Amino acid sequence: MESNQSQPENVELLEGSQLLQQSNFKAAQESYKQTLEREPENLEAIYGLGIIYQYEEKYEEAKRYFERALNFYGENGAILNSFGVVAANLGDHESARDSFEKAVKIDPSFLDAQKNLAEIYITTKEYEKGIEAYQEILKHHHDDIESLLNVGRLYYEIGDVDSTRFILEKVLEIDSENKFAKNSLKKLADEEVVQA
Repeated sequence: MESNQSQPENVELLEGSQLLQQSNFKAAQESYKQTLEREPENLEAIYGLGIIYQYEEKYEEAKRYFERALNFYGENGAILNSFGVVAANLGDHESARDSFEKAVKIDPSFLDAQKNLAEIYITTKEYEKGIEAYQEILKHHHDDIESLLNVGRLYYEIGDVDSTRFILEKVLEIDSENKFAKNSLKKLADEEVVQA
């Protein structure tokens, strides 16, 4: 005979997720910890605690929770991306790069991981790889101004003024009022006058 009673839902987990969405980190943290007391391998609670600590800039704590999530659940693009962000904030650029590369390999359409990978290449002065990473993003997101501006910055860093100018002009085609692109083009023109 079937019972009409359903399994009780994990109220603390649901509450924790709602509180996290509302940026009530302290209450969400308590709810997630209560969930983990009963279910020590609950991915949502483990990951949620990692996110909370990341937002609170408690990067060592966040790192521990993301590592725990990866140990329990293997390689997951979202967890790897979050781990990479934390590693970068801790100054561990090699671990960050490895995590972002794995996240992009798992899910090539994961835009945040792609951007984070490109940024870590810039941070580690691997400008050519940064350009390649942003060009990959732009294949699918042609009008992503943030990525275009970063490619322009990279071209400028390696001394390719013509490509820098081309990218900045493309940004202005998309957003004719973009102040950064306007100011950067003016700066390039001023630099050319000084060099002449």
